[in-house]
Amino acid sequence: MQVAEEACAQLEDELLFCEDCRLYFRDSCPQHGAPTFILDTPVPENVPSRALLSLPEGLVVKERPQGGFGVYCTIPVIPRGCIFGPFEGDILVDRNECTVYSWAVRENGAYFYIDASDDSKSSWMRYVACASTEEEHNLTVFQYRGKIYYRACQVIPSSAELLVWIGEEYARTLGLKLGEHFKYEFGEKELLMKLFQDLNLKTLENLPSHITSRGPYICNDMVSSLMQSHKPAFPAANLAHSSTGFQLLEGSQNLVSLGRAQSRYWTFFGFQGDTYGRIIDKTKIICKLCGVRLSYSGNTTNLRQHLIYKHRREYNELVGTQGAVVDPQKNAESHPSRDFGARAVATPAIGRTTRAVADFIVRDLMPVEVIEGEGFNQMLGILDPNYKIPAASFLAHTILQDMQLQAKTKIVELVKAQQQCSVSLDLWKHSSTLSYLTLTVHYVDEAFDSRNKVLSSRAVSDELSVDSLKMVLLDITDEWLIRECTSYAVGLNNPTVKLATSKLGWKSLPCIGQVLKGCIEAVLQHPTIQATLDKCRRLVTTVFSLPAQSEELATREPVLKVHLRMFLRDGTKWYSIYSLLQSIVDHSKFLTDLGESLSEKDVSLQHENWSVLRDVVDILKPLAIATSTFTKDYYAGLSLVKPVITSLLYKHLAPNDWDSEFSRHIKSAIHEDLSFRYSDTEVNQVLNLACALDPRFRGLDFLSQPDRVETLHLLKLEASRLAKTHPSENIRTTPEPVNQGPPAKKTKQDSGIEFLLGDLCNVRNSAANSVNQQAEQEISSFQTSEASSLCQDPLQWWKMHYTQYPLLARAARKFLAIPATSVPTSWLFTDSGVAVYKKRTALTPEHVDMLIFLNGNRSIL
Repeated sequence: MQVAEEACAQLEDELLFCEDCRLYFRDSCPQHGAPTFILDTPVPENVPSRALLSLPEGLVVKERPQGGFGVYCTIPVIPRGCIFGPFEGDILVDRNECTVYSWAVRENGAYFYIDASDDSKSSWMRYVACASTEEEHNLTVFQYRGKIYYRACQVIPSSAELLVWIGEEYARTLGLKLGEHFKYEFGEKELLMKLFQDLNLKTLENLPSHITSRGPYICNDMVSSLMQSHKPAFPAANLAHSSTGFQLLEGSQNLVSLGRAQSRYWTFFGFQGDTYGRIIDKTKIICKLCGVRLSYSGNTTNLRQHLIYKHRREYNELVGTQGAVVDPQKNAESHPSRDFGARAVATPAIGRTTRAVADFIVRDLMPVEVIEGEGFNQMLGILDPNYKIPAASFLAHTILQDMQLQAKTKIVELVKAQQQCSVSLDLWKHSSTLSYLTLTVHYVDEAFDSRNKVLSSRAVSDELSVDSLKMVLLDITDEWLIRECTSYAVGLNNPTVKLATSKLGWKSLPCIGQVLKGCIEAVLQHPTIQATLDKCRRLVTTVFSLPAQSEELATREPVLKVHLRMFLRDGTKWYSIYSLLQSIVDHSKFLTDLGESLSEKDVSLQHENWSVLRDVVDILKPLAIATSTFTKDYYAGLSLVKPVITSLLYKHLAPNDWDSEFSRHIKSAIHEDLSFRYSDTEVNQVLNLACALDPRFRGLDFLSQPDRVETLHLLKLEASRLAKTHPSENIRTTPEPVNQGPPAKKTKQDSGIEFLLGDLCNVRNSAANSVNQQAEQEISSFQTSEASSLCQDPLQWWKMHYTQYPLLARAARKFLAIPATSVPTSWLFTDSGVAVYKKRTALTPEHVDMLIFLNGNRSIL
């Protein structure tokens, strides 16, 4: 009898089922032909998030309305009978290692398991959820030629979720005689896995030859696909740089520990009566459900409700479900017509509290380990006593990595559509032995909105070499597919950065924040100024140490008192020193009188000290106004740099007849420093081009006549080049007349005039020349149009006028996207940057890339 059953099982393994005829067939249905197998997108083994990358075209993984993640159809329809698979994963022979990601495979009377827990070795099928009722399923699982497949048992329309059902076909493959008492409920997959008690497992040596233990389970004999891959030549590290993939939570995608708890909960409700838990002496129960021995007095109905209630509470505690446990008996009484077990089944979702905790970590850039702190636990215990905080590692490797992958998917789609972009390089120190490079991409989208996305943060050596920096930049830009469309990199103005970026074909531009910082710090480090500031600091310290003088200061000049305290605390900060010194100079008479009242005469400021302070304030004022000008935007545009630098050099910091000798000396040093930092000819050309495309500065009045002519010529070449490289419908061409009439009489060619003037005149009708002419016309019109207000956002102007200047609009998107700074301006010119970098240094290296990425891209989460 057993031999006959095995022969039948082997025969069934070779057969397919026609959903239309409702008959089995081998290879091809006589009425409807061969079935359609849907090919996965080819992805190499051991690639992070391989499962997601293997999605065929027409399918997408997204969040389910009831929580968790599932697979959805994005094409108009998936026909009935289409076959997905095979199911891929590690090969297991120990049933105890199985998870809710596992399926059992029968071969020659023995069994092994395919487990898809590792998303770097499995396929997208791991994300398909089980149907909660037989009526809602649209996929059926079955075994074919030693592999697991899903078959569309009904037409799947667009936006519908793919839900798999485990029916008699697969149960029969496993030799399970479920009988009429088997109740098909949600969690049937978990139930069947728990029923694999007596399967004759294959040993490692006896595994089929076409698979290997602990290796990917891959099909090589698929026939033509209905849906072709939509991820051609996708790099291995496109979506996840981390070496560990993430695991999703709900439905059939639960984590191992969560899944086992869920299995234990659902299994009890899979039966009617006491099939799984039997009464012994009417009082003792051996509960295979949880592997423990229980004692209970009462009738069968109360026993079942008691077990349900017990495991519901245990399940809630494990997964952190919010809300109180419902008493099943009360619910059964209030709804006597319904079976409680069926009503209690629900997919556990990520709770609002857990999501809020994750958002808190991301928004405030906190270490993941903060949730394990005593104070944090106490706070949440007060806010939500029923909530159990998950482990930090669980939160990091599930919810946060899920958020990271979803954000990366969106950003890849955004940046790969850009024809031109720029990057900014943020080199920062994490610890005494570890530094990082954070790369941000910048572009102007088709709606003329400025966009910036944080891409990756990679560890770099403190002794950064040209080749090592080049390799890091190459790795990141290849991962995000932006190397070819990147033209400019804004960062530190040092030889290493310049050479590394030039080897990638980019032009390195200095960060204006670093330039202004260097100028102000150079002023403050002048020996005379340092000595004066030290003396001023001694005076303020002495005043605060004396009760009478401190009281007088607080009474007469309370605002000054605040400024003086700030001066003592952070007076050396280059971005705030001007306002503090200005306040001190404005109250020079009061402070002089206060100093003269002190017994220590050597701490009071003398006339020459006040003279130096006034000169410093006059010099720092235009520099401070320049910094505040750049802070008006999160990332200031590059077009603002050249006008500001020119204004500083030739107006506000130019020597005047009324300047003191000391002031002339300081201004001369600043002039020399600024001129040196922007001495590169190519850098100046880029700055000028950005200004020429900014409606506020299009007249280029701050440039000399030769520089203006050169800039407009370069702009024409750049606009023409972009039009030829990326042609679009916006380019206007001169249409041919409808009625051309008879052809004109051919004139006799004159070789002499062709020799003299051919290069100038005989190509006027060519396509290339028409593009050049259009660019020239647009530039001429743009230059002579009415100037914009200096307070107007240039991109807002282009939103309204880009159709008038289609060629220039392309160039504007390219050059107006370049940032003036390597990091957000507030990080450079306010205390915000200090706080951000302190938070970054507190992150564990394992989570640096993930958390900085999520924090920098909060707007798309």
